[in-house]
Amino acid sequence: MAYELPPEVYSPHLLESVIYDLEQYTDWYRQTRIQRKVGAAAASQPEPDHSAETELVIRNHFGSQTPTLETLEGLLAELRALKLPEIHVKLAAMPNHEQRRVLVSWFHTNISSRALISFVADRNLGGGIVIRTPNHVYDFTWKQQLMGGASKLAGIIHRV
Repeated sequence: MAYELPPEVYSPHLLESVIYDLEQYTDWYRQTRIQRKVGAAAASQPEPDHSAETELVIRNHFGSQTPTLETLEGLLAELRALKLPEIHVKLAAMPNHEQRRVLVSWFHTNISSRALISFVADRNLGGGIVIRTPNHVYDFTWKQQLMGGASKLAGIIHRV
């Protein structure tokens, strides 16, 4: 079965950040292990910090087990090998944290729980949403709705 990311790691950028954090942690772990093996003094570098998303991935993958160098490298290999569908969402303004959570939850529930969702703002949209998948672009902007109903709009104006 393919590795399941926690829902908090919902975008390609967050996944890249988790991979970067794990690479840094694995390098630190490897250096510390070598230093201990050769009897060197305590590690010169402190343990690197992780993002909250990286902590969730580690906890999600290892549970209560203590990660080893080999299992960390295995996790990194799994994360690098993930080929997940990406959905790009364009809005007139960047959604706040709660709005993102709701949108991501909707996409994961209705489209694919494995999809990575990225958000971008374009003030020129005015309103609505544009969703781009690898195969299609869905335009639900106000402008598109008005242009699609131009004949209806003209009829309404003529009756006034």
